[in-house]
Amino acid sequence: MEKTGLVEGDRIRLELNYGRTKDFVVEQYRDCLGVFISPEDRTAGKFTPLCEMYGRGPESEDKYLSNYGEYITNQVPIWMQLPKAGGKP
Repeated sequence: MEKTGLVEGDRIRLELNYGRTKDFVVEQYRDCLGVFISPEDRTAGKFTPLCEMYGRGPESEDKYLSNYGEYITNQVPIWMQLPKAGGKP
């Protein structure tokens, strides 16, 4: 899997319900990069790490391993990386 190239302070955009989008600043929390989706999540310590923000892509397939179960191949990031303030991504 490719590295994201994201670092703390970078901005990402997520698509929420009904096609709405929201921008977030990537943070480090408990040695992990990700975001707090809402102020309530921040208060409750419910952090969403980047590694949980992957989903199906055009080349994804359902596979099965015995003694493991079903899994999805070729997952892609479900966020869009936004340009830095200086205009460089």
